[in-house]
Amino acid sequence: MKRTIILLAALLGGCSIKQQVAPAELSAASSSEMCTIPAAGLRSGFNTTYVKALQQKGFKVRPLSAGSNPGECELSTTYTATWGWDLALYMKFADIRVFQNGRQIGQAVYDSRWGSGRPDKFIDAENKINQLADELFPRGASALAARYPVSSSIPAPGSLSKEAQIQALQGQGLSYEEYSKRYREILAQ
Repeated sequence: MKRTIILLAALLGGCSIKQQVAPAELSAASSSEMCTIPAAGLRSGFNTTYVKALQQKGFKVRPLSAGSNPGECELSTTYTATWGWDLALYMKFADIRVFQNGRQIGQAVYDSRWGSGRPDKFIDAENKINQLADELFPRGASALAARYPVSSSIPAPGSLSKEAQIQALQGQGLSYEEYSKRYREILAQ
């Protein structure tokens, strides 16, 4: 009996839903045009919702065909999602990536593939896509016009608000990995 309880606890503990967003580090661009590159076979509803979210963020959207190179445009985004069936159809996984001049500058991932026993996996996909877009582009296309002084370090924790620290971080030209690390450090303050 004790073994059964331990095994059951281990199985339920392994059921998880994960979401991770590293906001797009937008630097000055010549336009706010965003090329959209959906995955082949992506449900049209995902594409429609994400494109609308980008437009609401102030981007001019230019659709490209599935499999296009993100480097074809100054700003581009690739995205994919999968759905599953468990008494109802639900979005199991979504991965949205943002590129500037072919270099990845942001990513949002929602993953409920390991949440088999959790009822909260039955999300409203449209709301989740909008949430991911909001977190991926917190300032929308307005971030393109802003230029911040380049600094080699994050301002002192007490000297600026978290939002101001993140804004200052965006103009530093850091690699995706370094930006993500520093972004998490600011949020943890």
